[in-house]
Amino acid sequence: ELKELLLETLHIELHLFKDSMLQKTKKEIYEASYKIEVYVNVYEILMEEVQNLGIETVRGILHWKYGILESLYEEWLGHDDNSFDELKSYVGSELGVMAQGDISCRREREDGEKLYQAA
Repeated sequence: ELKELLLETLHIELHLFKDSMLQKTKKEIYEASYKIEVYVNVYEILMEEVQNLGIETVRGILHWKYGILESLYEEWLGHDDNSFDELKSYVGSELGVMAQGDISCRREREDGEKLYQAA
């Protein structure tokens, strides 16, 4: 039951993200192409991995006070090698950390500006 709730939550997050992207100009969408790719990849990985998660991990993720996909995306930006296999490994390892509430939800430069990475 909790795993189904997590799947629904992730589905809603992805659709809200998609809706927010569709409100943007073509240029803004193009500039967000890497973010779109990572969101979709993280979502697909999670769809495969949710059934393998322990109930306490699922419960912890559901209590995460920030967007799950956004949090994983922001943390992923801090990694040097952004290949899909690395992303899949990263998502798997961070779920337990997220369940404990230990990952930061945003990465910013020293001047407070958000970090973005081009595709």
